[in-house]
Amino acid sequence: MIPVFESVKEVEKEISVYYSSDEFIAETLMIENASSSLEKIIFKNVQKVKSILIMCGSGNNGADGYSLARRLAEKVKVSVLQVSEPKSIYCQRAFDNIKSLVKKAIDIYELKSEVKNTKLEKVINSASVIVDCIFGTGFHNLVDEKIVNLFKVVNHSDAFRIACDIPSGIDLNCSNISSFSLQKKKHYVFCADVTATMGAHKMALFSDNAKDLVGKIKCCSIGISNQLFYQKADKVFPKNKVYLLEKDDVTFPVRNELNTHKGKFGHSVVIGGEKLGAAILCATSAFRCGAGLSSIVRCAQNEKSNFQSGVEKFSQYDFKIPACVMISDEIPSNVTSLVLGPGLGRDKNLSTYLEFIESKKVPAVFDADVFYYNELIQFLDSVCSKESDSAEKNQKIILTPHLKEFSVLLKNSGLGDFSIDEIIVKRVELMRLFCNKYKNVVLVLKGANTFIGLKNKIYICKDGHPSLSKGGSGDVLSGAISGLLAQNYSERDAAISGVMMHAIASSKFKKTYNLLPEDLVLEL
Repeated sequence: MIPVFESVKEVEKEISVYYSSDEFIAETLMIENASSSLEKIIFKNVQKVKSILIMCGSGNNGADGYSLARRLAEKVKVSVLQVSEPKSIYCQRAFDNIKSLVKKAIDIYELKSEVKNTKLEKVINSASVIVDCIFGTGFHNLVDEKIVNLFKVVNHSDAFRIACDIPSGIDLNCSNISSFSLQKKKHYVFCADVTATMGAHKMALFSDNAKDLVGKIKCCSIGISNQLFYQKADKVFPKNKVYLLEKDDVTFPVRNELNTHKGKFGHSVVIGGEKLGAAILCATSAFRCGAGLSSIVRCAQNEKSNFQSGVEKFSQYDFKIPACVMISDEIPSNVTSLVLGPGLGRDKNLSTYLEFIESKKVPAVFDADVFYYNELIQFLDSVCSKESDSAEKNQKIILTPHLKEFSVLLKNSGLGDFSIDEIIVKRVELMRLFCNKYKNVVLVLKGANTFIGLKNKIYICKDGHPSLSKGGSGDVLSGAISGLLAQNYSERDAAISGVMMHAIASSKFKKTYNLLPEDLVLEL
């Protein structure tokens, strides 16, 4: 997993001494290394580069752009668009360094109020590559009308688009564009094919609002090892860690023993409610992820006639129960994980199940309809009041809400009334607020990127596929996590591995629209 930061300015101050004792020389070297990384990305991603347009702002991002122009001069046709006059001392110096190349090897343009039907529009449309070096992580508010007119042309060009550090127009939490449609966002934000984030990953790149704007995210070197960078970052940011998950962070179930049996791999149980399909998906997913046994328990308030041998007749539909899933009226005594919520309905009495989970300390996954019950909050309050310093003695509890369900959770737990848009903007802040109240509870907040919270740590999975935007995909996720819990995974590892297995499985579907949850289970 890779550390993620809101900003690295303070870290860069710490590492500057490794470049030079002179602050100006150190910053200049970092800028030069950033432009070198941009150059590598250009030629790695575009085979035939005929012409490049570099859009430069007034700060250090602009300095990266001017340095890049100098490096590329006479290699390819280079055009520089001055979006604003250089202001920072580093940007001014980088601009001074290309003045001798202007007209000889570099063409300079100034941004006017209109872009359409101008010479600049022709330059944009003829460019093989466009590099955005306008604004960095310190940007706030919205871009002005001139830049809106620029982005309307640039974002519809055929050029390969690269953002330096962060696409211009995005602020630290994307609050400035949170209410915009995607079409409008593309008028106010540079739409990148690749974002070259310098030194370390930035939080803003993983906002749901940025998902369609950042393209592939590539972390680039500024001339110092990752090990040293993260070591200094730990000194600057000792608490509240955020990490980006990688595929290597998945711990897949492994069966090394030859002399074994199904009882060694746990028993995952799903409480079946009004929508039996959800319980079936959840139970089969748990079985697919390695649980030795998987059962559906009829919710006490459901009519038994809804459950028939082999085929369940339910609300005018027939459901084929997989042969691997058992049906029961009572929770089996050998249960090692339990899922409550998928397809449950919102008018059930949950006290029996919650008391069982708490008294037996059964590892549990809560999902879907269960978040609308006040009994869940009472349960969490009770469980968390018995916390121990020993992780082994604590109850394993994982919550897997989507954004709307998390809004309900926050309100019911007395932490505040927040809209979905507010949660997207303040996601990490609100997750920390919740996890601080319910310590040792793992929160899996689903979205365009899925965030996992435990105590003061946040883990981000960016690998989910648009194909997951289907009813039932969440049931598969809760089942996968339960299947891992059943095999005695820690709650942290079950959440991380379950989320990543789910995301990796979704990426195997080439088409974005045709995923069936049943097929997703098969790819776990």
